[in-house]
Amino acid sequence: MEQKIRCTSCNMGTYEKKKVPYVFLGENIGTFAALVCKHCGETLFESAASDKIEMEVKRKGLWGLRARSKVSEVGNALDVRIPKSLVQFLSLEKGKEVILEPIDKNKLQIIVE
Repeated sequence: MEQKIRCTSCNMGTYEKKKVPYVFLGENIGTFAALVCKHCGETLFESAASDKIEMEVKRKGLWGLRARSKVSEVGNALDVRIPKSLVQFLSLEKGKEVILEPIDKNKLQIIVE
């Protein structure tokens, strides 16, 4: 008989094995085996599934898109350069309109329309 494992998140439900879709940066990576809490839906991927997920994310070129950039000055405005990998991922091109939205004092969100 299989041992019931109590959920580490809600401490109320138990986990059951399921195949669940994994989405990374809005891209569907695939369906993988996981433990899902029957009560709160907390999802845990086992080591083998995590390795497959990481490999697929890297294969799709989605791994490591985070980048540093310096603020520079152009005329009377400030400018932030966006690295090529992010430009390609976001399908940005010169003249495309974006929305700049502050999240808090340390975060700026760029919305591509």
